[in-house]
Amino acid sequence: MNTRTLPATEAKNRFGRVLREVSQTGGPLIVEKDGKPVAVILSIDEYERLQPPASGSIRQTLLSEVFGLWARREDIDEDWLKDGRSRWESVWADE
Repeated sequence: MNTRTLPATEAKNRFGRVLREVSQTGGPLIVEKDGKPVAVILSIDEYERLQPPASGSIRQTLLSEVFGLWARREDIDEDWLKDGRSRWESVWADE
């Protein structure tokens, strides 16, 4: 990915072109003010790729993978999981 730098005035004056370039290339474009980098413009795809997944979605994904259809049940929470784990651990300890 080729990073391009441009002054803030140019980014302002040619904002339509800047957006078009970023959407086509994915960016990033570094915007400078007084010769110092102050901002980065990225395509939305690149921005979303850099974002961490929402913690709720990670939990829901894990629950779905482990429990399948049971993952949507409202009564499955951390306490329910902890209770289940302790029951299994006690069974394994007895063996």
